Amino acid sequence: MYKKPPDEDRTREYTEITYPAQRRKRLAASHKQSSDTFFADEHPEIPRARRASLHLDEQAFTPSHKSEFIQDVGDEDIISEQITRTDKVKATANRRSFTSTVYSPPSISRQLHRAKSPTASRHYHSSNTLLTRLRQLSQNRIFMICCITGLIIVISTQIFININHNQTDTILSLWRNTQTQQSTTSDKIPASAHKLVIIPQDTDHPAPPVLATSAYLLDAGTGTTLYAYNPFMRLPMLSTTKLMTASLAVESGNLDQKITITNAMSNDISQLSADSALFGVKKGQTYTLRDLLYGLLFVSGNDAAIAIADGLGGNLQNFVAQMNQKALQLRMYDTHFVNPHGLLDPGQYSCAHDLAILGQYSMSLPLIHKISGQNSYHIPAGGNHPERFLINENQFMWWYPGVDGGKTGYDGQNDFIQVMSVTRNNHHLIGVVMHTNNWWTDMRDLMNWGFDSFTWISPRDVDLNQHPIPYDYLWNYFAHDTQNVTIPTSDNGRYYVYTGFSISGPIMKYFDKNGGLSKFGFPMKLPIAASGTSITSQQFEHATIQCNVTTGLCQTI
Repeated sequence: MYKKPPDEDRTREYTEITYPAQRRKRLAASHKQSSDTFFADEHPEIPRARRASLHLDEQAFTPSHKSEFIQDVGDEDIISEQITRTDKVKATANRRSFTSTVYSPPSISRQLHRAKSPTASRHYHSSNTLLTRLRQLSQNRIFMICCITGLIIVISTQIFININHNQTDTILSLWRNTQTQQSTTSDKIPASAHKLVIIPQDTDHPAPPVLATSAYLLDAGTGTTLYAYNPFMRLPMLSTTKLMTASLAVESGNLDQKITITNAMSNDISQLSADSALFGVKKGQTYTLRDLLYGLLFVSGNDAAIAIADGLGGNLQNFVAQMNQKALQLRMYDTHFVNPHGLLDPGQYSCAHDLAILGQYSMSLPLIHKISGQNSYHIPAGGNHPERFLINENQFMWWYPGVDGGKTGYDGQNDFIQVMSVTRNNHHLIGVVMHTNNWWTDMRDLMNWGFDSFTWISPRDVDLNQHPIPYDYLWNYFAHDTQNVTIPTSDNGRYYVYTGFSISGPIMKYFDKNGGLSKFGFPMKLPIAASGTSITSQQFEHATIQCNVTTGLCQTI
């Protein structure tokens, strides 16, 4: 785009050089020939604006001058001769007559008019020739492109070096901070915190494999660890966070305390994700703390969590600080909270071991144990809100015998989490599975093994024949939960959920090759190795398979 030249460009004067009569004739002839051959716009690749920016006086030149200017731009051989040999400067004066009118700085113009001696004349011609070369180089597009490209490369290199230097400093800073935080966290964790003694109560069944990333089974009465799989792996705990929120609320608040949804609460609620689970509170409505706890534990309302945290803690930050303080008191060393509801955040995590401790503690509070163990709740109209009927969305509650409380978490993918409380015959267990895609199988297997009771109970059968399970459609009505369900084991074997036994090795190969379930039925006992021999046998419903583990030969007995 054409830009108006600076004002100073219009005030500069041009100096004419007087040539002898003979040279003037040659120049005139040259100009006439050029004017017959070339036209001003014959070279459109050199725009008029560019010519103006070189301080050329369009009115002072004839078309022949412009033609010579365009024709001779970039002629490096001629430029070189002008610099190195004086006689060639004179010889090329005819071809470059326009250079005699190119603007020179005032100091050089004054020297030209005042030069009376040969020395001064030679000094002027030398300076003028150098300036002429520089101006001609500036008009050479290839030269200018190379210069600009080189300049860009130099600047880019410097910027790249600075950016890399800054990034390196940032990475080192983050790494040092991470190391410091890990060191600080490690300093707070006692050396014995990650040491477990597992005392299984069921010794006539193998410990069940799980589909979850981590799992834990705790005897809530004795504090004994019955089962542990990746117990200290830090993972997002999602809405099981609400067990801590509810525990602090019950400990610090009056259940009949009225909490009104303020502008600050409404603003915090509005920042929840679009697919967030909600109890449904609105600005200006008033609920009792008890009602909000039901909304928190029954429907996993993230807005109820915010209302409780803001109402009791003054703001979310204060309440979250109390949550972390309580976690340390409970020795939940691999847990950290940044919000009261459990929505995904890099700084919010827990582990199966810690969630079992939280489950044990929260179930020791009678009100939480009662609320989380109910199936339904009614909230009468009042406080600017309508009448509400709530159903407990904890699906495990609706079909497994003995469930009396707990909390689930789910992020809409495969990361389902459960903290379940089950009591049978005064035997109280807390089970945890984290990040599973088959929560009913994993939790049932843990509880069956913990109680040493493998009577077949299936959500599929209950949902179909007894009563509907809330949100059963989300799991395709548990259609795949049949008696022949198996889970892979670590030794490339197969665990049968129906009886709680597994098969592997030569026995499984013989079992599969010779009829499987239709012939042998389900495994009924653990494999037994004959003392002093390589013979192993395992009992099934309809027969016993015996194998020589050395030779791999098997038979039915």
